[in-house]
Amino acid sequence: MARIRNRRDLLSPKRFFGTVSGAKHHGRFFAGFESMMGALENPEEMKFSAFASDSMVVWNRCLSFLRDPFFRGIADDPNNDTKDRGTIWRTYLLEYFAQVASGHPGDFLEVGCYQGHTASVLCQRVDFAKLGKRYHLFDLFEWNEGDPHLDLPALLEPGLYERVKARFADKPFVSIHRGPVPDTFPGNLPDQIAFAHIDMNNATAEAAAVEAIYPRLPKGGTIVFDDYGWWMLSDQKQAVDRVLANTQDCVLELPTGQGLLIKRG
Repeated sequence: MARIRNRRDLLSPKRFFGTVSGAKHHGRFFAGFESMMGALENPEEMKFSAFASDSMVVWNRCLSFLRDPFFRGIADDPNNDTKDRGTIWRTYLLEYFAQVASGHPGDFLEVGCYQGHTASVLCQRVDFAKLGKRYHLFDLFEWNEGDPHLDLPALLEPGLYERVKARFADKPFVSIHRGPVPDTFPGNLPDQIAFAHIDMNNATAEAAAVEAIYPRLPKGGTIVFDDYGWWMLSDQKQAVDRVLANTQDCVLELPTGQGLLIKRG
């Protein structure tokens, strides 16, 4: 892009600097960012339209989610977990596809709900009561030595299950299921599933979840995988791809590291 169009016709630039996953030296990382911007045409404009967070560095973006007061509020709220603020682009995409899927028959699943952040976002944005849909949350709510999933901080603290129950106590359409997946599926999995968000950091469990969920998706039913595109978690991508190999569907890897499946028939 050799020159910028008439600035009067353009949106005001937005930028976001959040958590930089895997950065050993944050000062050096951002010094490198400044150096990279300086190597571009229109460096100031590019710098102020940049996003650097969640293992992504991009520039010359409109960053529409930062123009939405709801998502801007999540990103700016100091009471929100640093990771939840830093993954705001993922949350924005998740909410969009959940809204689209809400028009299809079936209930919603959050498979690996952790502290309930993304489930809380969808509860605020999808009118489950009006739609007559239920929202099922599944998680172990703990980590023990030798467990294959990641030892995320809240999993190491006692009382996570009780805190998540309290968080959704005023949501009668939410059901919370404690235990390993897929062991907790029998008797709790809806006959039809419009939307599922899978985030277990465990290839074996994620493959088992897809085996159970995929046949229950109607045409247009959606699964969003939180970790599908992350190279350091690519055992999950391989496990999911094997399950879907004999179907007509596949997962689209998104730039955020997520994966998207929309059932075609």
